[in-house]
Amino acid sequence: MNNKKSQASDSKKISVLIYCISDLILSGILKAIDADKELEVVNIEKSTIESFLESIKTLRPNIVLFANSEPLPNIREICKAIRDISEDDKKSQLMLLGNIPSHEEVVSLMNVGVRGYFDLNDPANQLPEAIRIINKDEIWLPRDKMSSIMDRIISVVGRDLKEKTLDQLTPTEFQVLRLIGQGKSNDEIASAMFISKNTVRSHIKSIYAKLDTHSRLQLALYAINSALF
Repeated sequence: MNNKKSQASDSKKISVLIYCISDLILSGILKAIDADKELEVVNIEKSTIESFLESIKTLRPNIVLFANSEPLPNIREICKAIRDISEDDKKSQLMLLGNIPSHEEVVSLMNVGVRGYFDLNDPANQLPEAIRIINKDEIWLPRDKMSSIMDRIISVVGRDLKEKTLDQLTPTEFQVLRLIGQGKSNDEIASAMFISKNTVRSHIKSIYAKLDTHSRLQLALYAINSALF
């Protein structure tokens, strides 16, 4: 009986996979996560990017934390690879930890699947909250930089999407896109449209293909720029 309760409790935890080659930074991450009973570290990778990606494939964590104190020239390719691994029903959300780069770089990384950016200068006790936020398929950015970064995202992504057309969407897909623009989750969309969550996911996958998009953020910004609500 107690074992069953323990297993049920564990299954509700948010699983976290960490990539970090710095022992100093890693100790701070683990201290922040260990203090939160809702989070569980399922693996720590410190060696190669290849083994890190293989761990994501094998473990399918809820959250992937990629910590790097120095800019990496191939970070976009790494983020794309993580996104491609996670393009299924059990999607791993990606958060980067490091010193915040330029706004243009943040926009570029979010366009390839990054859901959050945690500044190493921010208080460590905010990290569990950031993890919970992106686990809900929402976005986490440094509070003091949120407004200016989001303005830049809307400007860049919105401009790129203006050339796309809504004509290729079915009426149902159009409605799904409108609800995404309102910030609705898949569960809320399914309830509002009286369809299953699997059907919602199928419609979103079709919208991604038709609009040549890769993230929920892009769809939401498209809906906003198209004044769908």
